[in-house]
Amino acid sequence: TTKYPPSLIIYDLKTDNLLRKYVFPEDQVKQDSGFANIAIEDTDCDKTYAYAGDLGKPAIVVYSWEKNDSWRITHHYFNPDPLACDFSVKGHNFSWTDAIFGLGLSAPNADNFSTLYFHPMASYNEFSVSTEYLRNQTVADDNFDAFKLLGSRGPNAQSSVSLVDRKTGVLFYSLVNLNAVACWRTSNNKYLMKNQGRIYMNEETMVYPTDIKVDYEDNLWILSNRLPIWMYGKLDLNEVNFRVFSAPVVHAISHTACDITPRSDILEKFVNKAKNITKDIVAKVKPNSSTTTKPITVLLTLSCLVRFLAT
Repeated sequence: TTKYPPSLIIYDLKTDNLLRKYVFPEDQVKQDSGFANIAIEDTDCDKTYAYAGDLGKPAIVVYSWEKNDSWRITHHYFNPDPLACDFSVKGHNFSWTDAIFGLGLSAPNADNFSTLYFHPMASYNEFSVSTEYLRNQTVADDNFDAFKLLGSRGPNAQSSVSLVDRKTGVLFYSLVNLNAVACWRTSNNKYLMKNQGRIYMNEETMVYPTDIKVDYEDNLWILSNRLPIWMYGKLDLNEVNFRVFSAPVVHAISHTACDITPRSDILEKFVNKAKNITKDIVAKVKPNSSTTTKPITVLLTLSCLVRFLAT
């Protein structure tokens, strides 16, 4: 039973005043529609756009603040993958056919368009499209190939929510089957498993990560809520079932494939190790000589090290 139709409710956060309520038109809400996530493109206040993913009847409803109007866009990349509908969380096995779910917007480019990264929940793949094609329904329909397949997260890696930290360009996303949150640098041209980082994983505390946000002070926030246990079993009231996690973004991605900071400490570690190896070699070749190495030996070792790090 639908008591209230899906709506966008927009507040002024400085005054708490309701600025506008926009009810989605009836022709944009289907019988099985469900809007779980929304991404806001608001770098230009007057030209703010909202992108709402319909996980029940695959589509994106695009809303323009300037026009106070919306339109519905469909694409087969929004659909669930029938090979990725089986889930297993904390001993509960179930099938979900949730369509487009995760939505993450990049920082705008020179033309003031962002890239929307998205995926169905029942899927292992990540996709993208420029908002240039979403801001006009006719343009989207006429440019079917503007929607891109980026790559796969690998087996058992279905994801619900996602978010792009626009300062670092890192895409964060949940891994609901693996009780984890992972990341990928959008500046990386290849969306491969080796380029994706696992920032946190825990079979007790991170059961069903369900929301991800980054605040204005560059802190990452994650919510877990054990939803599948509540749906298919029973919550133990003696346990902690709802958790909020927080960490600075740069700390969360440190020492992962998403790390954006120079790893000088790693280089120093390898340099010291190379020097020790060189000393050991010299000691074995000339056991009665000093272990002091000639500069050329160290330079050759460091040259090999640089080539190793480059690969």
